[in-house]
Amino acid sequence: MRAPFPGRLTRLPLATTAVALLTLVALATQGCATVSDPGPGAGATLSTGDGRWVERTLASLTLEERVGQLMFPWISGAYLAQDDPEFDELFRWVEEDEVGGVVISIGTPLAYGAKLNALQARARIPLLVTSDFENGGPGMRINHLYALPTMLPAGGGASFPPTMAFGAVGDETLVERFGEATAREALAVGVHVVFAPVLDVNSNPENPIINTRAFGEDPETVGRLGAAFIRGVAAAGALSTGKHFPGHGDTRVDSHLTLPEVTADMDRLNAVEFVPFRAAIEAGVDGIMTAHVSVPGVLGPDAVPATLSPVFMTDILRDSLGFNGVVYTDALRMGAITESYGGGEAAVLAFEAGADVLLIPERVDEAIAAMLEAVASGRISEARIEASVRRILQEKARVGLHQGALVSLDAIPAKVGIRAHLELADEVAARSITLVRDAEGLLPPDPAQIGRIVSITWAAPTDLVAGREFNTVLSGLFPGQVTQIRVGPDTPAERYAEILAQPRGPQDRVLLSVYLPPRAGVGSVAIPEPFQQFASTLADRVPTILISLGNPYLLTALPDIGTYLIGWGDREVSQRAAARAVAGAAPISGRLPIGIPPLHALGEGLDRAAHPEMARRGGDRGDALDEAGLVRTRDGAGAAPGGRNDPGADLPITPSPLEIADPSTIGLDPEALAAVDALVMDAIGAGVTPGAALVIGRGGQVARLRGFGHLDWAEGSAPATPETIWDLASLSKVLATTWAVLHLTEAGALELDAPVIRYLPTWASGDPRKARVTLRDLLLHRAGLPPFERFYLSHPDGVGIREAIGALPLAADPGSATVYSDLGFKTLGWVVEAVTGRGLDAIVADGLTRPLGLETFAYNPPAAWLPRIAPTEVTEDRGHVRGLVHDENAWVLGGVVGHAGLFASAADLAVLGMALARGGEAPACTGVAGSGIPCVTPRRSSVRILESSTLGAATRRQDASATRALGWD
Repeated sequence: MRAPFPGRLTRLPLATTAVALLTLVALATQGCATVSDPGPGAGATLSTGDGRWVERTLASLTLEERVGQLMFPWISGAYLAQDDPEFDELFRWVEEDEVGGVVISIGTPLAYGAKLNALQARARIPLLVTSDFENGGPGMRINHLYALPTMLPAGGGASFPPTMAFGAVGDETLVERFGEATAREALAVGVHVVFAPVLDVNSNPENPIINTRAFGEDPETVGRLGAAFIRGVAAAGALSTGKHFPGHGDTRVDSHLTLPEVTADMDRLNAVEFVPFRAAIEAGVDGIMTAHVSVPGVLGPDAVPATLSPVFMTDILRDSLGFNGVVYTDALRMGAITESYGGGEAAVLAFEAGADVLLIPERVDEAIAAMLEAVASGRISEARIEASVRRILQEKARVGLHQGALVSLDAIPAKVGIRAHLELADEVAARSITLVRDAEGLLPPDPAQIGRIVSITWAAPTDLVAGREFNTVLSGLFPGQVTQIRVGPDTPAERYAEILAQPRGPQDRVLLSVYLPPRAGVGSVAIPEPFQQFASTLADRVPTILISLGNPYLLTALPDIGTYLIGWGDREVSQRAAARAVAGAAPISGRLPIGIPPLHALGEGLDRAAHPEMARRGGDRGDALDEAGLVRTRDGAGAAPGGRNDPGADLPITPSPLEIADPSTIGLDPEALAAVDALVMDAIGAGVTPGAALVIGRGGQVARLRGFGHLDWAEGSAPATPETIWDLASLSKVLATTWAVLHLTEAGALELDAPVIRYLPTWASGDPRKARVTLRDLLLHRAGLPPFERFYLSHPDGVGIREAIGALPLAADPGSATVYSDLGFKTLGWVVEAVTGRGLDAIVADGLTRPLGLETFAYNPPAAWLPRIAPTEVTEDRGHVRGLVHDENAWVLGGVVGHAGLFASAADLAVLGMALARGGEAPACTGVAGSGIPCVTPRRSSVRILESSTLGAATRRQDASATRALGWD
């Protein structure tokens, strides 16, 4: 058994990050198991020790102290000296009122950490710290501070494009990575609860406050991307909060100012607004925040805000939707509440409705006094308060606050605003740029046909950042050709007339950038009539590109402009991407996640390739392949972690001689294969990973078997080759465990439709429904099991995990839903071992490794292989992790388990993939160059690993309800 797992891993872009393991099994005609595992949600089971802390702490609290735990006041994130008078009130909240947590606002990373450490040091019960990282990630709260009047940036957390930009890309993987990056930076500065994702469906173009804070207008897409963000937050160990229930997307006013109305009945809510919340609850969201909206279609003409409605907060959210986590009110001092209710009464009404956390009350002491009076009068029971406090304490235990609440200030610079997160933000911004229309064919521009470029920035006078990055990038791409003009809501008509009167040449272009993002308390995302007239007149006289860096519905005010591009956000990351796109230095591929009625529909968007000359000027690494397409050079602008940024440094490709000489003989396009090579090298050049391995084949023959780049960023690191060994992570589920179950089924030792308890009698101890779960259910991920449990925290020596899974209740009835679960494949591995009396590693070695002549297909690779193994992760205490399984649960279980743990080279996986593609049989192989038949060691005769009928059943979709086959997806 392994020693306890030494700390949480920090994922950085090492070689395994981008290794093309999914492509390695493309030979097998079916998909493959997902590699990333979702974390636990609000219903995660606490360890025995954590649960004891919760109950012991709860029992120690007086009624007054319990009410204090419900209060989460607002605090500034700005730096304070500890003898500053402002700290007096903060310390009073913590020491006298014993508030449960705080909501921290804008500040710098080190100021966050220092202030929160000071408060945690005074707190008898650790504080649960929350913050709004919903729209732009960490940069929403710990970035975008500037020194005046110089406008020198103070630096801070990674700043991402707005949420709707992710909707324009539509890639769940990017959203999950975004969630994980956000949560890691939040935890580093002392924030435990990320108030995100926004689950509102922005179906109303006139919405002044949600707008680009939402993923889009399609409920299913919002739910899908919201669930991905939740998984990412959970993977980093933080807590997520979906907002704003029952839905704030179909409103016309800002709830910070007054009470918005949602004109929907229950049928509409069920079909639209509730869809993302159901997906979030299924994904394990930890908290849900309420919306200060009126819904008269459900509550009648005198409807109270949903925050104060038991119908929404209890009957629907708790009872109907089945949410068991923490319910946070939106800020109780917002206009939608304060204009009609006193601060104390609002707190009582919200709690009566079903809230747990009373967020940002007008006055903490007033809210506490009102709650105590409500208990004394019988309006609120002490049992109800106890239930909410227990939920809050459980959240504190889940993030380990009872084991230590202080953060390391020295560690913050290594975790916040790091290059990997900034590069992810740049990638999202670039891919999100959406060209809605281009009637005159202005994009991409031909630099030989461009004269003067007039860049007109429309922004509020107080928006000092608007246009700065956009014009800097643009001027660098068109040196000496850019003229900058600034206008805004206070620009007089005379100034517009002056601009229109300026002389224009036949090759001039106008870039009209409008910065109008949704902001709390502003109440509008509209542009004034004088500017509309000016823009329309200008577009009639000179080729004009309208660029929205805020409200995407801008085109409805200027419907006659022929070229319209959306950059989604006003921050530097979006400005930079928009400038490169309109200059032709980067491709355009985004799609509208909203419609722009009546002009354009959901899903529209034009693709544009980059202009080769502009891409060269912009340093686009996508054009840096040499003539052979085999060597990538780095431009030095994007230094990789560890410093592999030598301009012109060659990044090698190491092909196997077994690649088929002419891919077209097996129906593959050589140019398409070269494009795949370019994509891999582009990822390396962009700093995503130092190296990768790739296998592509068809019909059982290999057209690509290559290593790209190096194993690490360090200078002198070994090249990645087909023989490099990688941690296969969740591919272990299909390549070993699924194979072993099917192999034993063929031998008659297992029956797929037999209950698990036939082979593991105590497996159903925690829930009688588990007696109905079959092996087939586990393979299909339909057992009703939760997706993941952090057993490495509750059982750090690995002892008792099997029993803990047996004692675990199901999250759903068997067969009722398809939920990817690690627990099912742990169980399958134990079933295999129980039936055979041997370890899973020995079964795999005897049934696959030795018969197929594989060299490295094994668990727990020996130390002698270390020089060939790609590093998997970087941890704070162990540095580069190499040769040790990265999955924490697999680690504490000794590295041999059904859900993870395998290592192998691309060459080995090519052999196994070929066998799968050929119906379970690997032909004889002597290693003839150019044959396309892979072998690591010669095979004198063919080897069969499964019957073709078994393999066909294993890779065939089981029914229309999901995409799952047996083990495979």
